[in-house]
Parts: sequence; C-alpha cells; structure tokens
Amino acid sequence: MVNTLAYFRLVRLPILALIALIQYCIRYFILEPMLQINGYELLMSDRQFFYLVLSTVLIAAGGYAINDYFDVKTDRVNKLKRVIVDRYIKRRVAMTLHIVLTSLGFVLASYLSWKLGMWRMSSLFIFVIFSLWFYSTNLQHQILTGNIAIALMAGFVPLIVGLFEIPLQNAAHPELLKEYGYSIFNIPAYWVIGFSVILFLLTLIREVTKDVIDIRGDRMFGASTFPIRFGVKASKSLIIALYAVFGAALSWAYFSFLHVHLGMGTIFSIVVLLLILQLILIFRAKTKKHFSYSSDLNNVITVIMILSLYLIKVSIETYFS
Repeated sequence: MVNTLAYFRLVRLPILALIALIQYCIRYFILEPMLQINGYELLMSDRQFFYLVLSTVLIAAGGYAINDYFDVKTDRVNKLKRVIVDRYIKRRVAMTLHIVLTSLGFVLASYLSWKLGMWRMSSLFIFVIFSLWFYSTNLQHQILTGNIAIALMAGFVPLIVGLFEIPLQNAAHPELLKEYGYSIFNIPAYWVIGFSVILFLLTLIREVTKDVIDIRGDRMFGASTFPIRFGVKASKSLIIALYAVFGAALSWAYFSFLHVHLGMGTIFSIVVLLLILQLILIFRAKTKKHFSYSSDLNNVITVIMILSLYLIKVSIETYFS
C-alpha cells in the first residue's frame, strides 16, 4: 500500500487529474457549445479525445518522475518528509518509469496524429518531452528560465485541445474560409488561447513562489534561481508585479468579453478579492510558511478559474443560443 501511494505521489496524481479535467473542460465547456450554437459538431470522437488526454497525462507523469530523479539532493533539504526517490522508490525504477510513461504517451500521441491526418503534430509532443527533460537537467535551477518553461508547459495543456480540434474544423469546412475570408473557428480558438495565458501566468507566479520556499536547498547545491540571485525582497516584488499583470489581464477579459456571461460577475469578484488577499499575504510574507500559504492560495485561484468555464458553457447554451 505504501509503495502504491509512493508511485502516485511520484507522478503527482492530483495534478494529473487536474490536467485531464482542464482538457475535458476546454472540450465540453468552450469548444463544443461554441460550435453547436453555429450548427457544427466536434470532429474528434470521444475515444480519440480520450487518447489525447491520456497521452498528455502519461507524458506529464513521466516528466514528474524524471524531475524527482534529478532533484533528490535538493529535496532532502527542502522537503525531507516528502522525498520519494531513494526512500520508497529506487532511482533506477524512477528512471524506468519515466521512460515507459513517456514512450507510451508519445506512441499514443503519434498514433492519434496519424489517425487524424495530422502526423506533424507528433513533433510537438517530441518538443514537449525534450523540454521536460531539459528542464529537469538544466533549466530547473536557473533564473526564471525554468519557471517560464514549466509555465509554458501548463499553458500547453488546454492549448493542445484547440490545436487538434480547430484545424480539423477548418479542413472540414473550407467553404467558410472562401465565403467569409477568415476562419469562423478562430473565435473558440481565441478563448482557448486566453485560458492558456491565464494558466501560464498563474503557473509562473506559483513557480517563482516555490523557488522562494526552496531557497535553502537550492542555494546549498549551487542553484541560481531568482530568489538566490536577487534576494527574497526582489522576489516578492516580482510576484506582486506578476499578480498585477494577471489582475489587469483578467479585468480586461472580464469587461471586454466575460461580463455578458451568466455568473461571471460573481466569479470575477471572488477572484479579485482573493488577489487582494494574495497581494497582502506576499507583501507581509517573512517565513517559508507564509509563502506556502501563498502557493496554496494560487492553487485555489487556479481551480476557480477552471471551474468557471462551466458557467461560460451554461451562458452560451441559455443566452447566446
């Protein structure tokens, strides 16, 4: 039982579940209702979409396994009680797990790309796999580059759903491009991109916050993260600035597009209040525990943003249809 739980912790099972949730929300709360009100249907079958989600989850799980493999020493300092590799799972097992999970994910993604006539998409998964490896071996403890890399991977999670479905729609309806001079499927694509940007910003902030939390172990093993290079005070300023950018982007999106959707005013108000609380928390943060609270609050905001997609679906179906 302990070993099973260790494997679940190694691959971050809750985060994998969240990845799957995000992709299903994008498909059924954004793409499907926007297509249906214009008389179109999703072109990827449920089984094909399941393959896409499973391949994404497998590659992410392999990335977490290799990350812990290379991060054993710093984890013993930063989070001794939560160390898994070399404590519950041998290093060679973690490496094998990475290879198996990543290979299965890539084969599944390549099969799906070929089946849909989009075989070039398999190169995108090669890039993601290489990026996760390069992050674990080189970027993780560098100034902002590792943070940005992980944030980009987070933004990729919803984006890949649109990168498969939207080109299929364009290929199936070439007459629309001739008639209008542009793709009408760009509209749901913009929504997917917008949500990807939200995830990118929240993940980037959380990664910088985690670097502050892990500063002791990172410094001990020669890392060069932003908090180590510029100090905790500068890191707090960066985090506050990034939250300000997120708040400004969210406000622009709300007043430009989201305010017409049912229930989004309540969600926007809640998120704004949480952002104010977050800014106060970061400004007053002095201990590792304070920054941990901030990271947890970031997770709460992220989950709220994901679940708010359901309100957009309800709004489209009840108001715009």
